[in-house]
Amino acid sequence: MAKPIFLVALPYKEAHQIEYFQKLLEKKLTDYYGLIYVHNKDEIEFHAVYEKDFDEVKFEELKDLVSQNARQT
Repeated sequence: MAKPIFLVALPYKEAHQIEYFQKLLEKKLTDYYGLIYVHNKDEIEFHAVYEKDFDEVKFEELKDLVSQNARQT
């Protein structure tokens, strides 16, 4: 069974703590895959993503969106 993904978006001013928070998530949330990233907002945001929340169409749309934006950077 696939693990859910726990996402944490840190404000840019906290970017220096990504490695610390990544290790903390790995240690404390063993039933989740944890991903820490930086965004341009002032607050920390949390999201959980479960595979069952995506049907095949939404998953393909999400992959296309990420692929297109990755090529633009």
